[in-house]
Amino acid sequence: MEPLRILVLGAAYGLLPAVRIALAGHCVSVMCRAEEQDSLARHGATVTFMRRDGRPGQALAVPAGLGPSVTQGKLGLVGSDTDLSGFDMVFSALGEPQLAAPEIAALFSRIAAARKPLVALANLLPLPFLARIASLNLAPLRSAYQGAAVWDVMDPDLVTAASPDAQAVRTDPARADQLTVTLGSNFKIAPFAAGGPQAILERLAADVGAFRSNGVPLPARLIAHASRHVPLVKWPMLITGNCRSVTDGGQPRSIAEAVAANPDESRRLYAEVTGVVQRLGAAESDLVPFSTYATAARSLSRPSSLARVLAQGATQVERIDLMIAHAAAEVGFKSPALDSVVARIEQKLATNREALLGA
Repeated sequence: MEPLRILVLGAAYGLLPAVRIALAGHCVSVMCRAEEQDSLARHGATVTFMRRDGRPGQALAVPAGLGPSVTQGKLGLVGSDTDLSGFDMVFSALGEPQLAAPEIAALFSRIAAARKPLVALANLLPLPFLARIASLNLAPLRSAYQGAAVWDVMDPDLVTAASPDAQAVRTDPARADQLTVTLGSNFKIAPFAAGGPQAILERLAADVGAFRSNGVPLPARLIAHASRHVPLVKWPMLITGNCRSVTDGGQPRSIAEAVAANPDESRRLYAEVTGVVQRLGAAESDLVPFSTYATAARSLSRPSSLARVLAQGATQVERIDLMIAHAAAEVGFKSPALDSVVARIEQKLATNREALLGA
């Protein structure tokens, strides 16, 4: 059987699925910036999985070269102007504010015109995917997106999303070729509405799951999940941990500390957001208990990416908090605790904007 040709958008978090799919025997190209292409072409890509005790564990390395990949197990490196005609599927691992950039918006328009199926590995879920959640009115949610317009041309049947539970960071910002996986959870991907893309997804999931390194299965698999609500299941985790990694003073704290500092408050907030997800149609079997999440969060010793970039002065971030708050309001749910999370992030953004204007 011929290998699939996969395009991954983004060379930061995107290196994780790119390397896993390439090692499973498919031709994977990564769209990234010129400086990232240079680093990857010189060094190849290395993904290192951390052990539970915090020490480096298994490392996966694949070579990379300029131009679209035509070789199994070697990453291709392309820009946003790449020819889409040969690709079977696109995985987007871009941060949502990036979608507002003209060159990325143009790329998404071409993906839509070429009718390429797209899997979003993002906490801020694509609007066409949310359109498949029948009870949700999307109009109020649009304000949570910097690049909402890019989704307007996408066919909901050709867009799905994953719950990107795996945690991965560049420990050295200067080394775009190196990614460290601090929590190797699986990518639980909701089904496509269209049968053709779903068959491709299921083949990829089976191949990635079958790959062994020295006879040992690896974490961060692709799971072709049966429930379209599975990406929503991360919402309680995002609010309880990632968003509360932003403190009242705007300084970042680790996700572990955000969850453990006040366990009763964390448990209540987690339950409230879980209630929103259930009102949107998630089944009990889809959900992750708070105790399971709290145990996993103990190993998340770094602040969330949201908290880190806000502390660095960012004025545009993925407004996961706002998306969830709007969705909660749409199903008639009111939570002062959720509102306070939104207000804290709003305040830090306002402070950053004032500082930028005064610079």
